[in-house]
Amino acid sequence: MSPFNILMDLRLVCWSILLVGFERCWVDRRDIFNFALEQLLVDPKNESVAVLAGGEYLSDEELIDIVSKQVKQFDLVADIDKWRLAFLFCIESSDTSDESKTKALQEVYANFDYPEDMASCSIYSQSTIPPLLAMRQVIEALKQRFLPKTGK
Repeated sequence: MSPFNILMDLRLVCWSILLVGFERCWVDRRDIFNFALEQLLVDPKNESVAVLAGGEYLSDEELIDIVSKQVKQFDLVADIDKWRLAFLFCIESSDTSDESKTKALQEVYANFDYPEDMASCSIYSQSTIPPLLAMRQVIEALKQRFLPKTGK
């Protein structure tokens, strides 16, 4: 499952999540179109969302502009952390070996600019906690921040 699909399952997707994801190539145009279609069910009179739902003809700049106008609140740090949670969930739920998971974890750690709370996830950490166990602790902390108590 992709990080975007995980965010969808966790009900964490919003316009700012899409904007951050699109700018970082974590989502593609089709994801935006599909999300816009879902949003039309909630607010069928929103013309901008209707344009996005059928926006295959839009340039990337136009797409970003329209999505940006849909953003009600923007908290880049929180949005990045939600994406990080999704990437960590992907690693945790993968059917690969622990070695492959550890390698993927190192990539996420680097790609997210070495977040402080993931320091123990590094294979170079002086921590006595194995990286995959440290990852589990980070996942739990992020879940506490973003998911309701009955969430995943």
